[in-house]
Amino acid sequence: MAGRYSITAVPLKGKKVAKVYASPKVGDALREISKDMTLYEGVRLSEVLDAVYVQGKKDGARETFEGFDRSLADVKKAIPHRTPGRPKKKK
Repeated sequence: MAGRYSITAVPLKGKKVAKVYASPKVGDALREISKDMTLYEGVRLSEVLDAVYVQGKKDGARETFEGFDRSLADVKKAIPHRTPGRPKKKK
């Protein structure tokens, strides 16, 4: 059984600049984009990919913290809480 992801080398003027671990569709798209790429275009592509990566990390962190907040709200609803204070007087 072959792996679903593969390593794609991004070429630049006959050199392999970077390796990207991606799905076959993404690897094909990356090879097509990087075909006949100049140094300027390569730098711009790397900046865009870096920005997408950073945004993905932020989105993932936000989703994780929102999940924690939802879980905490569910736990707070499940556990009845009364504020501390002086007990009521018995008659």
